[in-house]
Amino acid sequence: MQFGESRYAIILVATLLVVNVGCAQSDQSAHKEVMLILRGISSSEEPRGQLDDQSALEYARRVGFHGEVLDVAADTSGNNAQVPQALERIRREESITALYGFSGGGYNARLIWAELNAPERNRIRKVVILGSPGIEQGHFAGSPEVIIKLDPPEGHLAGPKSLLQGLGSTTSEGHD
Repeated sequence: MQFGESRYAIILVATLLVVNVGCAQSDQSAHKEVMLILRGISSSEEPRGQLDDQSALEYARRVGFHGEVLDVAADTSGNNAQVPQALERIRREESITALYGFSGGGYNARLIWAELNAPERNRIRKVVILGSPGIEQGHFAGSPEVIIKLDPPEGHLAGPKSLLQGLGSTTSEGHD
């Protein structure tokens, strides 16, 4: 092998290594476990649903998930787009392994759970419900971990921040 050929061989090997490492990193993020976060009902200030997004996303991160907020309000009337959208995402994306429902989203999490088949339920390993009185652990039979919190003394909208603060200042290494 001449010098020119070996130089090209080295460049080819280096390029393949860079591409391989990039693909591996992409695969790792694509396989990260996701906590699907359901917002509450809309208000004039929050037409896409009430939720302290930052606290909910940070909570998901600290407990080892990549948080994704479903960008649609909960609607307790007959025209509830949140439930079918969440079901479609759960069925399409096997990376979704946790649910977080705030207020109306907590009531919808119960409806969603009732519609899931056994393999889909088995995949959801954590359910978090905030500010949804009347929702009980029994509504999520089979889930290995169910956390239900009522409104904190600071009020209904403070629920996500209160839950996050309850974790303390620890962080989860290696997660978004």
